[in-house]
Amino acid sequence: MLEVKTVSRGNSLALSLPSNSGFKIEKDQRWLMIPSADGTSFTLVPRIEDPYARPAAGEPMAEEWADADFNEVE
Repeated sequence: MLEVKTVSRGNSLALSLPSNSGFKIEKDQRWLMIPSADGTSFTLVPRIEDPYARPAAGEPMAEEWADADFNEVE
């Protein structure tokens, strides 16, 4: 478990994490806070790029799951 605290950053609040947390948390990484049904707690998950976003015009679509063998799917 990791204990964090809120700190003021200008006109905003931020969560302050200890630098020696041991977790792979990097500067400028984006996270999503998902509220619980009762609104008293949150689940924090890293934000990932949309694997279904279309590539720019003229670029080939990259395979997100290159190791998947679609012949095994029934």
